[in-house]
Amino acid sequence: MRTARIVGLGIVLFFFMAKAWSIKVDSLYTATVPVTTQQESERKQVAQQALEQVLIKVTGDAQVLNNPKLKPRLSSAATLVQEFSYTAQPQSNNATTTPYLLALQFDPVSVNQWLTDANVPIWGKNRPLVLAWVVDETAGHSAEILSSDASNDIKTRLQQNADQRGLPFMLPVMDMTDLNQASVKDVTDIAIPKLLDATKRYAGDAILIGHVTGDSNGLVSQWKLVLGDNKWDWSLTGKSMADIAPTLISNITQALATRFAVVATNAVQKDLIIKVTGITHYRDFNQLTGYLNHLTPVANVEITKILADNDVIVKVSLRGTQDSFNQALSIGKKLTPAPANATDTMVVYQWNP
Repeated sequence: MRTARIVGLGIVLFFFMAKAWSIKVDSLYTATVPVTTQQESERKQVAQQALEQVLIKVTGDAQVLNNPKLKPRLSSAATLVQEFSYTAQPQSNNATTTPYLLALQFDPVSVNQWLTDANVPIWGKNRPLVLAWVVDETAGHSAEILSSDASNDIKTRLQQNADQRGLPFMLPVMDMTDLNQASVKDVTDIAIPKLLDATKRYAGDAILIGHVTGDSNGLVSQWKLVLGDNKWDWSLTGKSMADIAPTLISNITQALATRFAVVATNAVQKDLIIKVTGITHYRDFNQLTGYLNHLTPVANVEITKILADNDVIVKVSLRGTQDSFNQALSIGKKLTPAPANATDTMVVYQWNP
């Protein structure tokens, strides 16, 4: 179990606030499946289906189920279930044949151990927030940028699929501030600098630029994902967003997981000593250790020294590589590289509460 020690100070878990640049996804190890009864036999029967959803969410990789070391273990999925609950299916769904929704919570430690044993990268709970600038220009609809309160199929399908894959995803509110900063033309022309500037108020890590056109015969869509200097492009078609959204969200999660997922080991690979500046309040200690402990490559955190100027020396034990640690830090921007003093003999980071 990960621990953190600070002399004279208590430790509390840190939860990312709305202003944070990354989002802590707490539902990675839970999956929901429709069922016909509330009997134990059916619950055990669908456990594998639910675990497969969880494995895809935790890794960001839809191909993880083909891993030769994982496949033989999937049939024992029921042994990893921690909790379960039932709710009634919404009447708008297929409630006549499957009247219940079964939510299964799997043991995170055991799931991660399976993935570690199979040498599969794990994409941690701290994930980049994707802000989507999407122009809807489908039949009978004048071109406009979708807002967070839109109630159409494009928004619904994108959000549902993002939730299923553990991807933090949102649309702009499109208030007067947004309307003054971003136009339909900016989106259709893929004006990246303008859209990145408009995204600053949302503290998003990545932007998704999309343009959906079509008629009663089907939809045509163009998409670009931008994360720092990295860019990905997809052209997707389908009869409806039910065809397009799953592929698009899968492509996005695959792209991000390839960058941020980490192959963890059971043993500590490296002890990293860093200096952290910008610690000014008691809560900063709690938030710093909580933040570091939630990074996938981190096995343990220990505050080893508190300096006179409230800077701290931190020992970070890593299960992954130092590169994977730096990659994880780049998502949240809670710790950013800072200039070192002439007397510093270690890497210095600035804490950004």
